[in-house]
Amino acid sequence: MDAWHLVRLWRRGSVVMGMGLFCSFLTCLASTLLNAVLGRYFCAFDASGLIKRLIVGYAGSATIVVLVFPFLVRGTRRQISGDRV
Repeated sequence: MDAWHLVRLWRRGSVVMGMGLFCSFLTCLASTLLNAVLGRYFCAFDASGLIKRLIVGYAGSATIVVLVFPFLVRGTRRQISGDRV
């Protein structure tokens, strides 16, 4: 598999990245708050602690979204009879 083929695959699947990044942020925010509540670590709710945890968590999840999600999208598929939208 050459580099040009990888670039074409990535560009074809890049349509999912916008929604993936948005959903990744919401998941990161919810998990940060839930982690603080369940761990009874209430000082994590101050602005600096919350922002630091969000930045670290979102950076990791955004990396996965940008590098992996485009390759998970399947290409266009043929419609078979009985395949209604």
